[in-house]
Amino acid sequence: MIERIKNALAEVPRATASTVHYLYLARIPFLGSVTLFALPLLAITVGRPLVLAAYDLASSGEAFFVGIAYGLAGGSIYFTAHVITNLCSNRFRLEIDRVVQSRIDKAWASAILLALLINILVGTCASKPVLSYSGAIAAAMIGGMLVAFAGTFAAEAISSSFPKNPVYRNLVWFGIKIGLRKQKGYLRPISAGVETNDPANWKYEEGHVRAASYTFIVIVAYCIITGKQIAPLVALMLLLSLWVLVLAGVTFFWDRYRLPLLVILVAYFWFAGFSIKADHYYRVWTRPSLDRELTPGEIVGRAVQQHRPVVVVAAGGGGIQSAAWTTSVLDQLGKRLKADSGGAYDLPHSIRLISGVSGGSVGGMFYAECFNESEPDFSHSFQAASSSALGPTIRGLLRQDLWRALMPFLVTDICNDRGRVLERQWCKSFDNKFKPNAKLADATLSAWGADAGSLQRPALIFNSTIVETGQRLAISTVPIRHALIGETEFTEQYCAELAVSTAARLSATFPFVTPTGRPIMLNTSISACRVVSPPPCGGGDQHLVDGGYYENSGLVGAIEWIDDALTDLTNPVKNPKQYPVPRDVLLLAIDAFERPTDPEDPCQLRQTAPAAESSEVAHGVIYNLASPLHAVMNVRGTGQRSFARRLLRMFQARWALQHVNIRDVKIFFEVEDPANREEHVQAGRQTKALAGKQPASRFYIGVDPGKEPLSWHLRPSEIDELKKQWVGFDAASENCPDNYGAILDFFKAESAEQ
Repeated sequence: MIERIKNALAEVPRATASTVHYLYLARIPFLGSVTLFALPLLAITVGRPLVLAAYDLASSGEAFFVGIAYGLAGGSIYFTAHVITNLCSNRFRLEIDRVVQSRIDKAWASAILLALLINILVGTCASKPVLSYSGAIAAAMIGGMLVAFAGTFAAEAISSSFPKNPVYRNLVWFGIKIGLRKQKGYLRPISAGVETNDPANWKYEEGHVRAASYTFIVIVAYCIITGKQIAPLVALMLLLSLWVLVLAGVTFFWDRYRLPLLVILVAYFWFAGFSIKADHYYRVWTRPSLDRELTPGEIVGRAVQQHRPVVVVAAGGGGIQSAAWTTSVLDQLGKRLKADSGGAYDLPHSIRLISGVSGGSVGGMFYAECFNESEPDFSHSFQAASSSALGPTIRGLLRQDLWRALMPFLVTDICNDRGRVLERQWCKSFDNKFKPNAKLADATLSAWGADAGSLQRPALIFNSTIVETGQRLAISTVPIRHALIGETEFTEQYCAELAVSTAARLSATFPFVTPTGRPIMLNTSISACRVVSPPPCGGGDQHLVDGGYYENSGLVGAIEWIDDALTDLTNPVKNPKQYPVPRDVLLLAIDAFERPTDPEDPCQLRQTAPAAESSEVAHGVIYNLASPLHAVMNVRGTGQRSFARRLLRMFQARWALQHVNIRDVKIFFEVEDPANREEHVQAGRQTKALAGKQPASRFYIGVDPGKEPLSWHLRPSEIDELKKQWVGFDAASENCPDNYGAILDFFKAESAEQ
């Protein structure tokens, strides 16, 4: 017995080394299987804001294609792992006997099936919370997977019959010519002792033909499925399938020479990056001559002269959540003010500026587009803002951007990427459904600036960030004249024209969802993007990303714009038309998320929480190494909020000396009768609105205010939540100015002065 134990212990190091060696050789299918497990787990945990939306399946047909894509991904992982397992003894000197090989194949199959089951479960939990619908979704996904699994049998049938085809002999001849005969693990002689190069005497090792056949099936499915609008999960799984098949083939060849895959990929993409077509571009073209009278002061002065209130909106960032909440709040406020005043208070035509960041810019764009309708219905802006654009965007990643990354020299239209696809989807969501007099697809900065000058629509600022300098870039329909250090205006930086939809996209360029881009000069807005030409003022090598990197509330842009207007109006030299100075300005700051903890906020609930039990937490070397990055990530949001708030207080204090009252109202994502937000209820983090709520069903994934969606898709339950009435309409508190009463007081005061 002791001897047997000694022998077993002696085998542990060798078995461990063999296992590590095998996992390294099979790292591509292993990472593929990890991805299958990780995606659904991310969707219900830390990655919920970005990933969960992909699991919202709108129909059984969509679920069926998702099932096919998952089945293809699972098959790709299994076939590549099978080839590595069976041939690692020949090619990599890792001996695995047939019994162990069979067990390993079964382990791969079991792991893949378990991952697919978890994905089915999350797909049914994230979709419509109706039992019959969930059953249909699950059945459709399983049906799609079975269809995909039929592809494995097709690949098996092809691999069995293909050696009898003359084409097979030609492929064997080709393999001999490129040296695969001398490479272990590819070709083997039909009989021992063969030394000739006659293709009739050689055949491919078991598994290669099957894997190649399956790759052909995946490519055919890719070409067919991506030819139509597809669900995001379909695109992601097809991408996973292709990458597993291609990269596994690359590693199988180069691992024998100890050349890491990472080195190969870095070298390839580095060389591909020398192609000018590998970069991403957005379209600009020659701008009409800039109207020097079109200034913030001119617009505000005209509004005051016509006895119109001056309302400025700052819409914070946060993906589709922010876009939808911005439009929902403005629509609700407009209707409520009109109803309570008998039609006297007109919020839409009182808004002089919307300064947006990221999703707030998109919401502002849709709201401003409603002014093109014969009879503006601002609920249309919410419908457009809450429409999904995730599927087309991910499809653009799979079709346009995948080939741009792999073979940039074959790209013809260098502006056609997933960012451009997202723009077109936004325009389609509004133009095709609501038929405005002037299409959003044709809107430009200068055209909307002229409308703002005639008080027909608000001016807009799409806040973005320049990657190379870190500057805030204000893409404004009515630019300011007194830019600050570290900030610049689009018209001054590039001296070019830009589509409004492109401006919104550049303001909402969140990592990975949309690409960073730099400008390319065209002759007209409809010119094809084929030749790289910088804008007239230069800056053609500067890339733009989300405005939230610099400041995420939109307040900085709004404050600077209205400050520019007031500065001109109070200067007789800059105000030759002698426009009156407004004595009251309303600043609405819209935030699509929960009210943050702030001891200086008078609206903050004063609840005495029980003292938590203190506990000693050990932090070692890893924590100390990661703490600088952790601090940088945490200080970003806190620092931005503090900076914006203090800038607002200084701005108010400055103009109070000139007898201009800047009223500010903060509007957070607080609605009446909120849905069961189970994570907050279970963790005991109830706000006043959630008091007494019970956790949601354990099966269906409900709404969670701590993890609002940041991608371009909202689930039906999330749309219903955003439709609900803002709690500020009924929040009557002497200490809290953030309510409807403060807004109503502003309009009453303005009406009394007229």
